[in-house]
Amino acid sequence: MHISPIQNITTLPNPQFKANNRRICNKSGDLLYKTTTYFFRDDLHWDALVSLLSEKYRNTARVNVINHACSNGEEPYSLVVKLLHSLGDTAEKFFPIKAKDIDQDNINSAKAGRMGIILNDMYRINGYTKDNINTYFDYVKALNPMNDMVLSPKSNIKDKVQFTRADIFDELDTMQGHNTVLLCRNVWPYMTPEKRELLAEKLSKTLDKTSLLVTGSFDESVNIPQILKDKGFFNAGIPRTFTKK
Repeated sequence: MHISPIQNITTLPNPQFKANNRRICNKSGDLLYKTTTYFFRDDLHWDALVSLLSEKYRNTARVNVINHACSNGEEPYSLVVKLLHSLGDTAEKFFPIKAKDIDQDNINSAKAGRMGIILNDMYRINGYTKDNINTYFDYVKALNPMNDMVLSPKSNIKDKVQFTRADIFDELDTMQGHNTVLLCRNVWPYMTPEKRELLAEKLSKTLDKTSLLVTGSFDESVNIPQILKDKGFFNAGIPRTFTKK
């Protein structure tokens, strides 16, 4: 997400607060973006997505997976956990996931590996892994009394995600467009209309028919599905997931 300039930003609440639901404002108090995230966010059909990835890339040796606007890492870790649980060793072709965010606090939090959760997060993780949350996460002591629980990723998933600070607009000219899965979800409404059109146009020129673009329900509030269709994308068979003809 490209937002500039950003000066004297205010972050509320603390980055360790529950599911990283912060409001980032400029010095005038105007909202720039939110960092909302949680495990297995329910606007994505995770089972269907993993089935699609398995089928589409069944004969592909290596798949480039990028998660822009990754927040503090709960989304890329959700994908790692679901891939491992469903595909076993076959999932290795999708790793490491390159997780990126414009917000340095998000990246610092992700690298620290402490993710505050509430009970619903635990239920979702157990639901998608058939009660195997302990296979992928350790429970650690909460530093913030507002957290119900804090999870720390175990080494079997932590080394499968690479976190870096990045702006998607700075990477469009060098982004790999073949056998790429790009998650760019629930961030489009924070862009100007001109930036949305530019990003859709650039992705249309970069991603080929072997690639997938995954968006979110919040993006539908600014008509992203239609914008993407106008740029040559079409639905890949599951909601909010697109490819090229």
